[in-house]
Amino acid sequence: RGDGKGLRAEMSRRHNMHTKGDVNVGLQQPLNESGSEPDRTPKKSKLDLSSNDGDDKRNGLDQFVAYPTHKVNRLLEPGPVLLVATGSLANKTHNIMTIGFHMMIQHEGPTLVGACIGPWDKSYDNLKRTGECVLAIPAVEMLEKTIDIGNCSGEDVNKWVAFGINPVPAPDPASADGSWDRKGGDGGRARAPLVGGKDVIANIQCTVEDRALVARYNLWVLKVTGAWINKDMDLEYGQGSRDPADDDDRVGGGKRRKREMKMAHHRGDGRFVVDGKEVDMRDRMVKWKEFQD
Repeated sequence: RGDGKGLRAEMSRRHNMHTKGDVNVGLQQPLNESGSEPDRTPKKSKLDLSSNDGDDKRNGLDQFVAYPTHKVNRLLEPGPVLLVATGSLANKTHNIMTIGFHMMIQHEGPTLVGACIGPWDKSYDNLKRTGECVLAIPAVEMLEKTIDIGNCSGEDVNKWVAFGINPVPAPDPASADGSWDRKGGDGGRARAPLVGGKDVIANIQCTVEDRALVARYNLWVLKVTGAWINKDMDLEYGQGSRDPADDDDRVGGGKRRKREMKMAHHRGDGRFVVDGKEVDMRDRMVKWKEFQD
C-alpha cells in the first residue's frame, strides 16, 4: 500500500498548490507511473486548428468533412438562373437559352458581367456573330418553363413559340433617368430581343467586351449597355424598409400594389433555392457605402 505518511504529505502539498490558485492541479489527479505529475498541457490537432477550449472542437478541423472538388459549383453557383437571348428578330435568328454560370466582374466604368456560353449552344454562334445578348432574370413563377427552355436546343425547336415567350424588340439603351424610346423600330429588331412577360424580373442588354477567355474557358466578358426592370417589382423586397401595404412606390409610377418577385438560384444538381429572408447589414458595411444608394 506504500508509505502512508508520504502519501498524506503529497496530498497536503497538492492541496496547498490548489488553494493558491493553480487551477491546473486537481486533488483527485493521481501521479503517473514515474511518480511525477501528468502533463496537463491542452492537446492540439496536427494542424493547430483546434479550439482553445479543449472541449469545443467546432472551431477546428474536426468541424469539417472533405467535399468533392468537382461539386464545388454547388456551393458557389447559386446566382439567379438566367435566360439569355441572342440573334435578331429582323432575320429570325433570335434564340433563347438558360444558364447558371455567370458572375459580376466590375461595378462600373463600364459595368462588366461574365457568362459561360459554349459552342454546344446555338446561342454561342449568335453571340460570336453579333457580339451582343440580353440577360433576363426570370421570377420563380417561371422556373419550370426556364428549366424546359434549357432542356432543348434552338436547332430543333423555336423556343419562343414553343414556350409562349414574347421576344420584345430592343429599345435604345436607357438614359440616365431611366427613360428610353419605347418604339424600338427597325434598329431594335436587329438587336438581341428582350424577354417579355409579367414574370420576368429584369432584362440586361449587353455587348461583348472581351473574347480573350472564350477559346479556353467559354467565358464571355460582357459590357452592360442597358437595363430594364419589371415596373411592378418591389425594389425594396426583403429589406423591411417599406410598408408592404404601400401602393404608391411602383417602379415607373402608378397606383398598384408592389410585387415581391423572387429569384431562383440553381444549386448545380437540379435543385434550386428561392429568395427568402434578407438580412440588412448596410450600416455595418462601412467600407462599401458608395454602393449603397
